Amino acid sequence: MKLSTQILFLAALIALAMFTTTAFAQQASNGAEVGPAIALNAPTRGVVFKTASINSDGTRAQSFRAVASIHLGVGTYQVTFDENVQALNGFSRWVQVDTLTTGSISGVSCTTADRAGNVRAVFILCTNAAGANVDTSFFLFVAR
Repeated sequence: MKLSTQILFLAALIALAMFTTTAFAQQASNGAEVGPAIALNAPTRGVVFKTASINSDGTRAQSFRAVASIHLGVGTYQVTFDENVQALNGFSRWVQVDTLTTGSISGVSCTTADRAGNVRAVFILCTNAAGANVDTSFFLFVAR
């Protein structure tokens, strides 16, 4: 077998192993389950249905199916979409810190959560490396 064929075969085996191996991230070394068990009401298929690019002041730079956004306080935001986007209903949400222009942002990360009291909204919390809330621009994806 040629070297290029061997490399391609090895890459295919690795990819197959990655997608067929049981995920162990939710188990402690003693085999006990870590964190609460979550049962989704609907399956997640990994298709992005909604997006929003949000300025550091909470205004929408651009969006697809987002109907509103607001800056709640330092490093905290709410982005509202056109339908229920709760994780319980199979929606995954992730956020990427983004300049929305040229340049870079370092040392800042954001997390998402269901917004209490509003099933159509996503709560976003952004912090710096020291854990302090910090305002930043970001891009939000909602998939199912």
